[in-house]
Amino acid sequence: MLNNIGLLLQACQNLNIDYEILHSDQNLVKVKLDKNYYFCNYSTPLVDQSTFKIIKDKDYTYSILHKKIRTPKSLGFLSPFDCKYQHYLKFKTILDIAKEIERVFQFPVIVKRNSGSGGHYVFLCHNLEDIQNALSTIFNINHKDYDYVAIAQQYILIQREYRAVFLNQKLILLYEKDISQATFTGNLSPLHWQGAIAKHINNPQIVSEIEAFCQPIFQELNLDYTGLDIAVDENNQYWFIEANSHPNYDIFTRDNGVDLAVQVFEKMLTFLASKSNKKPL
Repeated sequence: MLNNIGLLLQACQNLNIDYEILHSDQNLVKVKLDKNYYFCNYSTPLVDQSTFKIIKDKDYTYSILHKKIRTPKSLGFLSPFDCKYQHYLKFKTILDIAKEIERVFQFPVIVKRNSGSGGHYVFLCHNLEDIQNALSTIFNINHKDYDYVAIAQQYILIQREYRAVFLNQKLILLYEKDISQATFTGNLSPLHWQGAIAKHINNPQIVSEIEAFCQPIFQELNLDYTGLDIAVDENNQYWFIEANSHPNYDIFTRDNGVDLAVQVFEKMLTFLASKSNKKPL
């Protein structure tokens, strides 16, 4: 059983909500409110399919949000090796793409998979050769992690980074990806550094600032539930980095215990129950 499912079941038990485990791996659960809701692995019934596709696609997310909230400049590039989408192709070789990234962005520049997560296939590039190597890795059509779109992204000198979990546009859990005592081991994602911790934040000022900063996202996207990665730069400005439609609480519960994460699922279930009880007009 995945940690997220365990948290869900504990929340159901705390609230006396009936549920049924539907698969032998215990990661498919039916929650019985006025109607049935299904939780599968890390996915919840709170994000619709179209929004899920947008959030998974960093290029689409940027296209929708970059004029609404401070976010690093990003450009998407199609793989020259993917025959299926050749009619969209603007740059026919990796070198052509690399030169365009060099022209548009200052070094260093981030190059990463469009649909990646967990810091995998994220490269900090300092020159044209670094960009070519990153693109060659992302566009390796014979590898299981191949992506047909690569993202070039403005590098932000990050001082702190947070994960902000929102439910119904309200910030319900905030933690810092604390690397103050950590060692970089190759993965740029902060919580993958050796010794990094998920530090729960309950400072009212920080919570209020981040909640206010993120509101433009919800004016554009129908996100009842999401985990937003928010960074603070050297000038103490907030930046929206990316959204996650199914936050994973493994590291958070490792460092903080399960109670706060269970409360997230209790609030989620209460919200679903309130939606179930609403009468159509």
